[in-house]
Amino acid sequence: MNAISCADIAALRAIPAGTLVALEGGIVALRDRTLMRLADLKERNEPSPIDLTGRIVLFAGPTPGFEEGRGSIGPTTSRRLAAYLPLLSDFGVVAIIGKGPLDESALRALREGNICYLQALGGAGAFYGKRVTSMKTIGYDDLGPEALYELTVRDFVVIMSFDTAGNRYP
Repeated sequence: MNAISCADIAALRAIPAGTLVALEGGIVALRDRTLMRLADLKERNEPSPIDLTGRIVLFAGPTPGFEEGRGSIGPTTSRRLAAYLPLLSDFGVVAIIGKGPLDESALRALREGNICYLQALGGAGAFYGKRVTSMKTIGYDDLGPEALYELTVRDFVVIMSFDTAGNRYP
């Protein structure tokens, strides 16, 4: 397994599909409603609440009680959010973390945007919650668990499912 700093874009992009990765550092968590708002901002030429350039985005939202150490943060199904991949590419995202396979059009969008796809284990929200060392809401508080979050993670284990060479696993 490769331990990778979330800030080391070159190292992340060099990892081949099928490799387990333990992420360390900062990632951004968001879900459907935040992506809708980011799309609206882009359409109106307004800035995002956070610069997503060079960032890793986790499709997820924390459960209530997360700040008290009794919640979890599990991955959201990526296929449902695939329509936003071009938007995330426009914002400069380098990798996404989600759950489940993506269809050919989503893989094409990843390839065109030079974005890696890392898969997290479905049903492992408590596991991932224990690997988040800090969490801060950075936008859209009114959306609750679908707000925009800055997370710091340690030993956040995922698998490279689609690398920047266009290889996929499985």
